[in-house]
Amino acid sequence: MATERDPYRVLGLSPSASQAEIASAYRRLVHAHHPDTRAAHPQADPAADEHLQQVLSAYALLRDSQVRAVYDRAVTERAAAGTAEVKVPSPRRRPGRAPRVPTPPTTPTRIEVVVVDTPPPRPPATGLWIGPVRRHR
Repeated sequence: MATERDPYRVLGLSPSASQAEIASAYRRLVHAHHPDTRAAHPQADPAADEHLQQVLSAYALLRDSQVRAVYDRAVTERAAAGTAEVKVPSPRRRPGRAPRVPTPPTTPTRIEVVVVDTPPPRPPATGLWIGPVRRHR
C-alpha cells in the first residue's frame, strides 16, 4: 500500500477513514488541482493533471462502500499472501451482479394507425391563444 495507486494514500487518508472524511478530502484535492482553480499555474500542467486523474479514480473506488470493501479485502489477502499488486475492482459494476441482457418481447407490438382525410375542426375562438413559449429579456 505504499504506491501512488493506493487510493487512501492519494487522498491522504488512513484505511479507517469514514465516508465523510473521504468526501471532504476528495473535494479539497479537486479544488486544489482542478485546472479552473489553480492559482499558481493556470496553463496546462501535466503533473497536476495526472494527480487530478489519480484523485478522481481514488474517489471513484472509495465512494461506493461495497467496492471499497472488496478493495480492502483484496489488499489484506494480497498482504497475507505476500504479493504487492492488488487488482482494483471496477467502480462502475457492482460485484455479484450480472449485466442485464434485454429480452425481446414475446408478442409483437401493434400500433393502430387511423388516417383522416380532413383535419379536425378548429376549436371556437375564446380569445385565449396558447402558442410557443418565448422568453423575453
